Amino acid sequence: MIQYLLSICIVLGFTLLAFRKNAVAMLSISFTLIYIIEVVLFYISPAMAWNFIYTFGAKYPPDIGIFTAVYVHSLSPGHVFFNILFFLLAGLPFEHEIHSKWFTTIFLVSGISANIGYSLFLHFYGINSILIGASGAIFGIMGAFIIMYPDKEITMFLGPILMPRIKVKYAILALLMIEFVMTMLWVNDSVAHGAHVIGAVTGALMGYALRGHIHATGRAGKIYDKTFTSLTNNRELIDLYKKIKAEDDPLIQRLWIEEFFTRKFKKITVKGKYVFVNGKKYRIYW
Repeated sequence: MIQYLLSICIVLGFTLLAFRKNAVAMLSISFTLIYIIEVVLFYISPAMAWNFIYTFGAKYPPDIGIFTAVYVHSLSPGHVFFNILFFLLAGLPFEHEIHSKWFTTIFLVSGISANIGYSLFLHFYGINSILIGASGAIFGIMGAFIIMYPDKEITMFLGPILMPRIKVKYAILALLMIEFVMTMLWVNDSVAHGAHVIGAVTGALMGYALRGHIHATGRAGKIYDKTFTSLTNNRELIDLYKKIKAEDDPLIQRLWIEEFFTRKFKKITVKGKYVFVNGKKYRIYW
């Protein structure tokens, strides 16, 4: 019984912390700690480990597992390792753009939707299953990312190839197409490709709904004119500054801001209310 109580405390505690800040780090720690509990249980008794996975896994009829399954992974270390790796690659840059509370909300809603939706789908076809892993939730983050910041450049693995700088709309779209095709072909490789698709669609819908709430996240606000007026030294930048000031859509305005600084400095890093260039920080919002 102690393993179940400890796991619930880990899941709830780190999830609440994720809503406040450093969501990717807090959630990744929770995955790792739950995995350690699974491994310890397996060495004590394989039956205890399988009972643990069954209890916290998503299944039909739905129970607590539709939530806890997001934090549980198979005993193979590759499952939790690669989930955390892709979570870091796609999650960290996305969390930098939106508040941790929105990030965690998208993560949880996508993961729960994927677990419920795919469990019902498999049950409809008479297949008994236990769904575990954060993949559905992570694909939800990817789905929201591609809707909200399609031109953001990230590092991503595409199969065995590491792409150091690739736009979100290309990297994530490629992954989503692969998952969609594998779902349609009903590939039987013990991976819930359908759950990935459901999670991605859920995340994309949430991303679309949240685009107009960027100001409310604390990552955007009133333009800090002093920065822009000090940098507009040619007609091209003056025109871009006018577009920034005139734009009502927060997302499009953000894209114009990135274009402004890219034209000015070439290589930039945008984090929240600031743009970083060669160790120098420029404030873009009040």
